[in-house]
Amino acid sequence: MKELSVFIDESGDFGEIKKRPAYYLVTFVFHNQDDCIEEQVSKLEESVHSSGFDVEYIHTGPVIRREEVFARYSIDERRKLLYKMLNFVNQCPISYLTVIVDRREATDKVALSGKLAKAINRTLSEHIEFFSGFDRIIVYYDNGQVELSTVLNAVFSIQFSNVEFRKAEPQKYRLLQAADFICSMELLRIKRDEKRLSKSEEHFFYKPQELKKTFLKSVDKKKL
Repeated sequence: MKELSVFIDESGDFGEIKKRPAYYLVTFVFHNQDDCIEEQVSKLEESVHSSGFDVEYIHTGPVIRREEVFARYSIDERRKLLYKMLNFVNQCPISYLTVIVDRREATDKVALSGKLAKAINRTLSEHIEFFSGFDRIIVYYDNGQVELSTVLNAVFSIQFSNVEFRKAEPQKYRLLQAADFICSMELLRIKRDEKRLSKSEEHFFYKPQELKKTFLKSVDKKKL
């Protein structure tokens, strides 16, 4: 039986828009369970531990902004940690898709839910041949946003008869962390193109063209 795991992370929320422009992103990371990633996971965890990091979850946004547990680490240490995640994503046999909704076109919860449902449904339909190659699809999401959970359940259940949903904690699934990383990169791509990277983001990616040539180009290679 061929099984596809789908790991999901989002950027944005269903609340009132506090600033414009604003976007809501949903990233889907796909992993064919026939492709073992135990070696890649072990290498990542060993590398993180041997470098002296005491973290369970490489949470990309807080790593960049020096928030949460990452506040104790210097910029050089945090950059090293993010490069470890980049290397992990590069080495894993995974692919991804990201759906983006402009919040200026969806200013309340109902409108955003509708636009997300349509965008996700359209994206899945465009790649239906890929999904048809699997006997079972298991969707992993942390249920962090009830509205998104509702949309995901509705759209996937309509598209596929062989789908199963599992609540998952990012601390326990490195591919959920990979989805978080890719989703963050896709948001950074938008902000870079619109020339509105934050001070902390500019400070973190201080090398010329590093964000574009090292991170975004690497992520692009994983697009489905």
